[in-house]
Amino acid sequence: MQSFKVRDYMTRNVLTLKAEDSVIDALRKLIKAGRSGAPVVNGEGRIVGLLSEIDCLKEALMGGYYQQAGDRVSDHMTQEIDSVNADDDILATAELFLKGRRRLPVMEDGKLTGIITRCDFGKALLASIDHPHHGS
Repeated sequence: MQSFKVRDYMTRNVLTLKAEDSVIDALRKLIKAGRSGAPVVNGEGRIVGLLSEIDCLKEALMGGYYQQAGDRVSDHMTQEIDSVNADDDILATAELFLKGRRRLPVMEDGKLTGIITRCDFGKALLASIDHPHHGS
């Protein structure tokens, strides 16, 4: 497979959530944006976690009927964050996607610069198959 960079396939327009957001608001944002999850960032724009739609749905189901679902994103986000660099070869993401990750934050100089999904990885794979001599 030829060299394809993460930056060539990532989405730059990243939906982010805040740790103090309510889980229900986070779910509304995810559904409105058509996303299955999003990075959680602090005031300095650093990633502090990842929240998936499933995390929100669980809380909405459990909490929504019995209380005001006052839980915060920070109560449900995953703090184990795998990320990749914008300049990484796209193959660097393969192992993480095959492990079951659906999306990976993309970092540049320690800052969140984009997100790459399993679907983006699939596009890169297809491009390499369809155009085997692309790249260097």
